[in-house]
Amino acid sequence: MYTEKKLNSLPYGNAKVRIYDNGDMDLISYRTAVILIRDGWMECTGTYSRTTIKHIGKFMREYNLGDYYTAKTLYIRHAKLNIHTGEIVFLPIK
Repeated sequence: MYTEKKLNSLPYGNAKVRIYDNGDMDLISYRTAVILIRDGWMECTGTYSRTTIKHIGKFMREYNLGDYYTAKTLYIRHAKLNIHTGEIVFLPIK
C-alpha cells in the first residue's frame, strides 16, 4: 500500500510522490515514475520533458537528495545511489 502527496513546491502541478508503507518512494511526473527509491537506493528512469525536469529538481531539493543534476547523472551513467551512504553502484546494461 502507499499514500500519494503533492510536492510542497508544486501543489497544483502534475507531479506526485508515492510513499509506500515500507518507506520506498516514487516521483510520478504526469503518469510516469521517474525517480524510484527502493531499500534506500535511488534510480532515475529518464529526464523526459522540460516540465518533468522541473518536477525532478523540485523533488530532489524537497527531499534533500541533491539536485536535478544528481538524478540526471544517475540516468546517464545507468547507476543507482544509496541515499544514506552516498555509494554509487552501476547497473547492468539491459
